[in-house]
Amino acid sequence: MSEGKLNIEPEISPDVFRNFQRLCEERKAESVRKQPVLEARNVVKRYDDQTAIPDLNFVIDDIEGKSEIITILGPSGCGKSTILNMVAGLLPPTSGEFLTFGKPIEGPGVDRGMIFQRYSSFPFLTVLDNIAYPLVHVLKKPWKEAREVAKHWVDKMYLTGAEKKFPAQLSGGMQQRLAIARTLSARAPIILMDEPFGALDRKIRWEMQDLIAEIAFFQPEHEFTIMLVTHDIPEALYLGDRVWIIHQGRIIRTEFCERPSEPARQAQSRPHFLELVSFFNAQIDQLVIAQEG
Repeated sequence: MSEGKLNIEPEISPDVFRNFQRLCEERKAESVRKQPVLEARNVVKRYDDQTAIPDLNFVIDDIEGKSEIITILGPSGCGKSTILNMVAGLLPPTSGEFLTFGKPIEGPGVDRGMIFQRYSSFPFLTVLDNIAYPLVHVLKKPWKEAREVAKHWVDKMYLTGAEKKFPAQLSGGMQQRLAIARTLSARAPIILMDEPFGALDRKIRWEMQDLIAEIAFFQPEHEFTIMLVTHDIPEALYLGDRVWIIHQGRIIRTEFCERPSEPARQAQSRPHFLELVSFFNAQIDQLVIAQEG
């Protein structure tokens, strides 16, 4: 180690890198549909004289028969949320374009659902009607049908018994389950999540991770693609079967990880998982040091 420099490189076994290679080969062999779920083509985002996203390009294929979760890591201010907001149609790119299923994104759409860290429920509606409301007013379903769909998601999100409660009467975890239920009930093929569990304590966070793993991998009802921004490295590695590291608006590293196969708390205590966390933590730390230097 050079004098005066901090060595933050962990000792990582070769098995970690062999696993990356194995998973990459397995994903290449998966069947994909002709039309990608999402593409970024030469996307640039500037704010006055500051360039947040200099040149973003990616393709997310539509894997047959499987959902996918892309988790996005990176130092604060690296452009993670900017990318998510542009995909949502809440921010326009300065140049370039995003496409969903081959069609340019020109604003918010029913093909993309957004879940924020701050709970975004209607305070004057009950749990059931919060879920039903967008089905009626966006998808134009009759109230009776919308409430039947809403009841299904109430049960799916473990909110049974809280149907007639208002958001202020719910715990933080229940409020976030409500927000997820409302988004999933519309069956959008793309779900965007910006630090959705950042305000929750670790135990509730594990429960929410288990819930996402259940609806995406363990007991899926339909296929969708999730893009999840998080600062929590264990969360990113547990939920993400594809992990992006973003730095200065660019995807500088992409790795495939194992899809969840056991509860979050159990999986995240395994030695091989902790080694993987150390590896990604070192990657982020190096970026932070470079950014501050």
